[in-house]
Amino acid sequence: MTTFDDLVAPLPAGATVPSEQPASDALLAAVDSVADGIADLSLADGGRDTTLPGGFVELVDLPNPASDDELHQTLRTAGLPASLARRSTIERLLAESAQANQDGQHHAGAAQAEQVLADPFITPGQEARARQLLSGHRLRLGEFEASVRHGLLALEYLTASGDLLGQSMVHCTLALAFHETALEEPALGHVLGALEAARLCGSHTAEFWALSRSSMVHQALGDADRSIELGRQALALADTLGDSQAEFAARNNLGDSYLEIARARRARGEDAQVALTDGIAIIRAAVARAVEQGHAFDETIARTNLVGFLMERGEYAEARRQAGRSKTIAVTNGYRNLAVNNDSQLAEVAQAEGRVDLACAMMDAQLADPSVAEDAALNVKLHRSLYEMHRGAGRFEQALHHHERLHVLILGLTRQTAGLQSRMLINSLEIEQARHEAQRSQLEAEMQRIRAEELDQQAHTDPLTRLPNRRALDRQLPEMMRLAGERAEPLCAVMVDMDHFKRVNDDHGHAAGDRVLTTMAEILGESTRDSDLAVRVGGEEFLLVLGDTTLDQAAQICERLLGEVRNHPWGAVTEGLRCTASVGVALLKQGESVSRWLGRADAALYEAKAAGRNRVELAAART
Repeated sequence: MTTFDDLVAPLPAGATVPSEQPASDALLAAVDSVADGIADLSLADGGRDTTLPGGFVELVDLPNPASDDELHQTLRTAGLPASLARRSTIERLLAESAQANQDGQHHAGAAQAEQVLADPFITPGQEARARQLLSGHRLRLGEFEASVRHGLLALEYLTASGDLLGQSMVHCTLALAFHETALEEPALGHVLGALEAARLCGSHTAEFWALSRSSMVHQALGDADRSIELGRQALALADTLGDSQAEFAARNNLGDSYLEIARARRARGEDAQVALTDGIAIIRAAVARAVEQGHAFDETIARTNLVGFLMERGEYAEARRQAGRSKTIAVTNGYRNLAVNNDSQLAEVAQAEGRVDLACAMMDAQLADPSVAEDAALNVKLHRSLYEMHRGAGRFEQALHHHERLHVLILGLTRQTAGLQSRMLINSLEIEQARHEAQRSQLEAEMQRIRAEELDQQAHTDPLTRLPNRRALDRQLPEMMRLAGERAEPLCAVMVDMDHFKRVNDDHGHAAGDRVLTTMAEILGESTRDSDLAVRVGGEEFLLVLGDTTLDQAAQICERLLGEVRNHPWGAVTEGLRCTASVGVALLKQGESVSRWLGRADAALYEAKAAGRNRVELAAART
């Protein structure tokens, strides 16, 4: 079953992928210089000293991991086969991929998961875990199409195996991947699936993440009230879990929802003060939690969201200070993308304060950064701001340049987004189609199996009475004899024949005769146990094989049977009809053949017929 150590926890609201390359000393020095010029980086807010990043371990201090060859040699020395040794390596890679998620090392974690998928010794369960991890890693790396593909494939196995916890967490990952590409309807389907699976498996942690993602999707769908309601449910649940990451994410995500609501209300000309007041209190609590936990990545995210609130409230000096603080932490810890986002915020602060030339210079510097060129959304934001500022300052040539670039970028981004959405939906449909094809193949195989069973049943069943026929007798009787011999249990054969059955057909018609036979089959079925066998051997003759039954017991059973035949209301079959039967019984002797045994029972039956019918004769009585 899935454990949370194997899972990629959903991103907190506002998070982007941290760079996995440490910042250079020159870059740190440049950042500190810029930060000193635009921000007051006092520690009055309880922040940590930027010269003490904390929690770092030098790689030279760590032991070198064993190579795969060394690990295999160790396992072979222990007497384990190569396949088992390889699967141990797979488990190690899966554990390392899960740890890479915890450490934010998503490139490395994705590579480890891909290595597992390429291994020929992988089991279906290991493949599902690898795809589950890979879906989360690709999500964090912004590769949403790949995230969806691997997530859906993992979900197939998790659903088939009944792993509800794994289903819930993969649904959360898929919901976020679809949300990030503005495909909110598929995202909503996955958050509902995540919530249902979480509640079915009883995991409050999984339920928290499902509620959190549901809040996010409802916000994107324009249902602000439902978004806040779900966010508050997630927060209340998080505070009962004792999970520091959940406690932070609940506050950060709910705060982000309030910020989006405030911006939407302000854009419509409505009062946003209540949303801003409630939201900023929650986001400050998120900052405090991150500082308390010493989690630099979370602190950077929360302070970035706090800047958004401060900008909306017009508290530009505080916004500048928080953005500068967030950037310093981001650069110190190598969170390149977060640092770029903070640069954009600092430029927005300068723009809001009316320092247009400074804001333009900062934004131009960002556009000159090669790493920013890959972020289409940020480029759109920067060119739009530069267009508005140059136009407002009367610099129309520059404004026109940025407007043209903005037009090209928006068109390209629209095409890119539409293409990505199409590919994601096509991938989803293809996987769904493949699943339906597999299900159809399974159903066809099951139908063929059922049909084969039906044909087999028909071949071994008398079509009139629905009792087993001679073929069934040939198949089942040897096994009954074998078991009786092994268990030293008595086995009796009872030959039953309807008396004067020809008269029934002659006097009342063959249809009435058929009804007599079916009625007799019903009486025999009611008179036998599951361990017995009742067979129509031909015409009006039947055979009962009574398991674990002595000759005396068989005689008593047959007397009751004949009484039921005599007393049956045959007039209901056809008026004036009365029926009786004769019976011959033989106890199986040790080493006796089937033909000899049944022949003795048949001889006893004819003796009963000769003695006047409607009676029981025992073959042993003549021995």
